[in-house]
Amino acid sequence: MARNGKIARLPREIRDKLNRRLQNGEQGSPLLAWLNGLPEVQKILARDFGGIAISKQNLSEWRAGGFAEWQARQETLDQARELAADAKEITAATDGRLTDHLATVLAVRYAALLQGWNGELTEEFRRELRTLHGICQDFVELRRGDHSGARLKMEQERLEREREKTEDEVIAHFQRWLKNPEVRDLICQNYVSPEEREARIREIFGRPPKRPGPSEPTAEAPAEANESNPVKPSQTKSNEKPAEQGHEPRSGYTP
Repeated sequence: MARNGKIARLPREIRDKLNRRLQNGEQGSPLLAWLNGLPEVQKILARDFGGIAISKQNLSEWRAGGFAEWQARQETLDQARELAADAKEITAATDGRLTDHLATVLAVRYAALLQGWNGELTEEFRRELRTLHGICQDFVELRRGDHSGARLKMEQERLEREREKTEDEVIAHFQRWLKNPEVRDLICQNYVSPEEREARIREIFGRPPKRPGPSEPTAEAPAEANESNPVKPSQTKSNEKPAEQGHEPRSGYTP
């Protein structure tokens, strides 16, 4: 429920502090002095209520309205915490099979009723039987919920196993494909070495090819050497051999 009073306009932190102090039994006058002395409260009162302070009437209305709602919420939260704690203890005590234990208790109740039955359909027997029948219907609904949860868990586990199996099969297929040379060539057909990639980048940006360093051999080096010195080494040795033996070169003149 939305409230528009002075205290309802205050920040939640201040309202929670006020509620806790009310719960602890503090009286109205000290609470009003504390509230009206807060800078945040004074700012809101000046902006929305013409600077008029929070009065005893405002506090009384809040005690009957907002504070009562706050107490109800606190009780609900406390009950939820207690139920959660109880659920953990019950789950630990029953190994997570609470409905199985309830089925045993219900069966024992039926057995006790039939054991003391003398065969007459008295009103008391009918009443107890109707009570057990109603409990049994509620128990059936609980069991259906358990079965649905169990089926859902089994389905999730099955899907997880299928996913892992599919991934393993894909990897195994891929490994078999890689053993085929044609498949390897197809996969690696667009692969380029780092040097080729750098050359393509330079070509895209219009930069000249990278020149090799002094110690880096190139394919053009032998061709350049052949062009600058067309004579083969074997020819050079053949021409120099007569000179090394002391013979003079022949000429076309005959004395």
